[in-house]
Amino acid sequence: MDFLEHHALYVVGIISGVIWLGLFLFMFSIEKRLRKVERNEHA
Repeated sequence: MDFLEHHALYVVGIISGVIWLGLFLFMFSIEKRLRKVERNEHA
């Protein structure tokens, strides 16, 4: 717990980075699915 007390800003940055990465991957997967649906719709 000593690390958390002295490096709280790093912990917040790491958590924020993980959340942003998760959002990016989620949006990327939605984009892939949407492209597939649009391709099937036009065919």
